[in-house]
Amino acid sequence: MAITRWNPTRDLMNTWNEFDRLFNRINRSGSEEAESDISNVGTWSPAMDITEREQEYLVTAELPGIEENDVHISIKDNVLTIKGEKKHETEEKSDERYYSERVYGSFQRMIRLDSDIESDKVEADYENGVLNIRLPKTKDTMHKQIPVKFKK
Repeated sequence: MAITRWNPTRDLMNTWNEFDRLFNRINRSGSEEAESDISNVGTWSPAMDITEREQEYLVTAELPGIEENDVHISIKDNVLTIKGEKKHETEEKSDERYYSERVYGSFQRMIRLDSDIESDKVEADYENGVLNIRLPKTKDTMHKQIPVKFKK
């Protein structure tokens, strides 16, 4: 066991950070899920990028180790839901110590989109542990530049 110097400021900050994470997870669960812009529910949460373009949204999620049958995508009322599960691989370790940082379990991410989506044209592909979802906007909701007429 390593000996570390006690640092009350650092230890207090770590404790507050853990409280913040706990309360954020509690606040994101339940009926408030669909009301937040992005919510996380589950035992782990994949890293995601969300890009809004003029004609579409592009959502990229890191899902390493996810099998094809273990990820589900749906869209309802402009809320994109990505659910999945990363199953635990059973390992036999005969060593006295074993340390693992890999995460397993179910996850759910919900993203509220600002524009209406053409749900029949949504495309998703998965390659090398990365999920890409293209969500085309309806023509009515694409951003339009509106000219301003100045009167003199």
